[in-house]
Parts: sequence; structure tokens; C-alpha cells
Amino acid sequence: GGGGGRGGGGGSLDKLGYAWDQTDAHVQVYIPLPNVRREDVDCAFESDGFACRVVSEEGVPHQLTIRPLFGPIAPATCKVRLPRSRSQLVLRLGKAEGGGEGAWPTLRAAARG
Repeated sequence: GGGGGRGGGGGSLDKLGYAWDQTDAHVQVYIPLPNVRREDVDCAFESDGFACRVVSEEGVPHQLTIRPLFGPIAPATCKVRLPRSRSQLVLRLGKAEGGGEGAWPTLRAAARG
């Protein structure tokens, strides 16, 4: 550790915003952080959602957690992609067989209760 630093530091990628689209087999989440290095991306994929920590070009950590997702995903098929344009970060989530396939009307499951 070491060093206090100011405030909470970083922010939620929910505030930054993200976009998503899908095919029958995959969901792609686009995070608008340019020029991110692969080693600055740390994502944990689980069947019901994911948590990603991304350090931006300026060295600011951002967190994006989406759980639960609308449908189940297959963590083994999930990938982090950095397009050649480096304009954004792309998370490619494989939809799980038996519940995840087909069109998702929304990325997040509706909050229960």
C-alpha cells in the first residue's frame, strides 16, 4: 500500500456509460475508454454477470459490474477485446446454452423486489 491520496479515486463505468449489442450467440458490451492497455483490464466473468476493473489512459481506475445479467453466460467463452482503433474496450460475452440464447430485451435483469 502506502500513500493516502485524495478521495475515492476512480468511478463507476455506469456513469461513464456503455453500449451493447448482440447476436444469437453473443453479447458485446462497449466501454468508451480509449487507448486502454490489455494489462490494465481485469475482468471476472461468472455465469450470472461480470465485474471489470479498467485503468484508463490517465491512470484512473473504473469499475463496471453488471449482475445479474438478463440471461446466463458461459464464462469460458467470454473475452476482452481491444479493437485496432483503440477507441473503446469491447467485452464479448458468450450466451450460455439452455437459457441464454436468443434475443435479450435488456442487458441487465430487472431488479427483483
